[in-house]
Amino acid sequence: MRQRTPEIVAVTVLALLVVLFAVFGSGGSGGDSGGGETVSPERLARVERRVEQLRGLRFKRPVSVTVMTPAEVEAYGVRDEQASESRERVEAGEELMKLLGLLAPDVDMDAVTASIYGEQVAGFYDPRTERLALVEGVGIDDVTLAHELTHALEDQHFDLQRLGGTGESSDSGTSSDDDRSSGESGLVEGSATAVMLRYLQRYPGALTFGDALDQLGAASGSTPLPPYIMSSLLFPYEQGEQFVEALLARGGWSTVNTALRSRPPLTTADLYEPSRWFARTRPASLSLPAGDAAGPGWRLLERSTLGEFDLRAVLAEAIGARAAATLSGGWQGGRYALWRQGPLPAPDCAAPCMQRDAFTLRLRFDSPAAAGAVAAAFGSWLAAEHDARRAAAAELAPRRAVDSAARGAPASGAVATATRWTLAGGTAAVTSADGADVTLTLAPTPALAARLSR
Repeated sequence: MRQRTPEIVAVTVLALLVVLFAVFGSGGSGGDSGGGETVSPERLARVERRVEQLRGLRFKRPVSVTVMTPAEVEAYGVRDEQASESRERVEAGEELMKLLGLLAPDVDMDAVTASIYGEQVAGFYDPRTERLALVEGVGIDDVTLAHELTHALEDQHFDLQRLGGTGESSDSGTSSDDDRSSGESGLVEGSATAVMLRYLQRYPGALTFGDALDQLGAASGSTPLPPYIMSSLLFPYEQGEQFVEALLARGGWSTVNTALRSRPPLTTADLYEPSRWFARTRPASLSLPAGDAAGPGWRLLERSTLGEFDLRAVLAEAIGARAAATLSGGWQGGRYALWRQGPLPAPDCAAPCMQRDAFTLRLRFDSPAAAGAVAAAFGSWLAAEHDARRAAAAELAPRRAVDSAARGAPASGAVATATRWTLAGGTAAVTSADGADVTLTLAPTPALAARLSR
């Protein structure tokens, strides 16, 4: 589930890297960390020239710089959130994250968003206004400034605003491709982080060990972020940089330019495994129940993709991060739909409201064995996250089993296997069919779970 934020965690990533550089003797002892001062035109020009040399591109026009107070940044963040997504979609995202156990039930995402924008921003580049925004009273070092200026430079050449969008609205709910958006963000942030690290290597005095420790403390803010939110914010910087390094190793910056210009990653799986990008591997096309499949009184809130990053996050709590990464490595495609009965939020039913939510997730893996392992892991997840109890449910997916046989599917996929789980306020169904497909469904009743599993 994509998090819309400006440049809020580059300082955290940078500080961690610089601490490592300093510990192992690569950090400098001096440099221009900026303090709390506004970036001077001379300093900006110097960092711009260095970024041009490292990136192999020239600025087409000067970069506009604006200074904002922390309060203005927070207000900007709230306006950006409201302008980019409807209130219902924001609330649907929060409901879904809580339903999947990615957020604790008592987390207030409005407060989290305010914390992100109000406490943890040092500066950011906005491709819509083509401005570099700096926060008054918050120093920005040359290395982080190089990161932001890389965004500005690449925006002038490749139009970054077209990358990382969340999707488009449909008549029957919101349809989007969040996993693709996260993959695109990984390319953009990964490229800027790669330049940032090269800047640090070329000009080690641009940030000192003390600066790094100070920034690492400041970046955490006074309000700790939920683990999933923090990991989703760090992901495009960390994994995106590894993806870009793989592109650089094969074809240099011209290959990165190709990706930015016309071939961005299609999934977060591409970031984990760059060979998918080189092979032009596309995610599997998966069907979902129709928008009105839940029946009268239900409305479709959201349709989107769920990729390898989010699958790892969902499974990690139940089976551990390493096992989750191994199982998720077989991901070939994933889509989900979320329906709601009644208002969202509901004053009489706290999130996640199992009595009024219906959710279907359909995934495809690279082998029946991988699909079976993930289906079993979903059982562990249901038991851990929802205190679910297993119940017999052979009748849950007869239509998918018949459809598989009618299409001449292999014997391993000809008979659907389904398990029903009972949990507080609802029912869960885990269905394995068509060989390498797995469907997870959560609904208030067994009948609705069966219908949405087909």
